Amino acid sequence: MQIEAVYSHKDGEKFIQDRHAAELKEVCDAVAACDAVWCLRKITKESTKGALLFSPTAFNLKIKKFLHPLGWTEPAPNSKKGYKEPRINFGRGQFREMDGVKNKVGLEIQFGKYAFMGYDILSKMPLFAGRGLIECGIEVVAARSVCKEMSTGVSSFDQIVVDLQNRGAADLDVPTLVIGISLTEAECQGCVEKRERFRTQREAMLASGELSSGNKGSSPGPKGDEFDYDESEEELAEEET
Repeated sequence: MQIEAVYSHKDGEKFIQDRHAAELKEVCDAVAACDAVWCLRKITKESTKGALLFSPTAFNLKIKKFLHPLGWTEPAPNSKKGYKEPRINFGRGQFREMDGVKNKVGLEIQFGKYAFMGYDILSKMPLFAGRGLIECGIEVVAARSVCKEMSTGVSSFDQIVVDLQNRGAADLDVPTLVIGISLTEAECQGCVEKRERFRTQREAMLASGELSSGNKGSSPGPKGDEFDYDESEEELAEEET
């Protein structure tokens, strides 16, 4: 994938480039290494969408698996993913996790609903900063062109930028760089070809692991969808090996 646009909240771009250029490069490299064609694997029956969509879980897994050996997550050899995300524990089973933390740079990879992007930047990152775990953050989100090929409700780069621009920065906010990612030309063509094969080779693609398989999972799309299944990161990690 490629970086289509960036937005600097509380002078986040300059802060990160000046103090954490190496960490920023690792995140950019992880985006470039994320295979969008592999992530086009979610079968849906949403009436307003095509039958094959991008999987938010797959995007998350691909980026985090690239970054794990570089120290953004902790080793967890007995888990299917092989790593665990940085966590703050509040007791009684209450906790908050980030997708990665390295050298006081917090990372969130957000392909979920609209409210989650604002929560990451305006609530979760300040919590981690208050514990002294981070001093700045990077939020990776989908560009509008990618959102159009995901389940209904997934938020875009443009949406969070409008919120941040109109809200402004608060004292508790941490410097944050929002990165909007999209497909390369080669990936666009690869996705066209995959969708063509899906029309006639669905069962073979399911058997080979090219598509998410199963019959459970709640739909993020409009109510009444009969089937909108997306594997968990654990299931995808196991399938990759």
